[in-house]
Amino acid sequence: MRDSLRISIITAVSIFLTLFIGRLLGINSLFYAGIAAAVVSQTCYKEVFRLGIKRVYGTIVGAGMGILFYNHLPQSITSFAVGIFIIVYICSEILKAPANMACIVFLAISTNLDNISSEFYAIHRVLDTSLGVISALVVAFVFRTLEDKIKGTQ
Repeated sequence: MRDSLRISIITAVSIFLTLFIGRLLGINSLFYAGIAAAVVSQTCYKEVFRLGIKRVYGTIVGAGMGILFYNHLPQSITSFAVGIFIIVYICSEILKAPANMACIVFLAISTNLDNISSEFYAIHRVLDTSLGVISALVVAFVFRTLEDKIKGTQ
């Protein structure tokens, strides 16, 4: 099977599973779960787990920094830029992970929470991202297993 077809199928099924489970669980914002499933699914089988774990770590870093900055530092463009600098450095240098989701979660928490606690929001972003990553892992594993069985019977 061509890689583009394989990735298309895995991505679509991963997002479907993420959204389906998210609706069953009553998750209000499936956006972050869907993003995580889409990004993690867009890689080869061997990378899905590694990338998925790094995505969750990055989300935790962004959420933690968002809570810290939202609750303890002035809401200013300068403090947001300092937060982004720290997050990108931690993700790049220490975690060796992409910082994009960490930056998005940080900005969502530190710049625009209305009547929601930063801790509540952060926990839900980590759970949403984890749901997307787990869905992508399951779909990639099942797809790989089925593909190996089909190849073995030919």
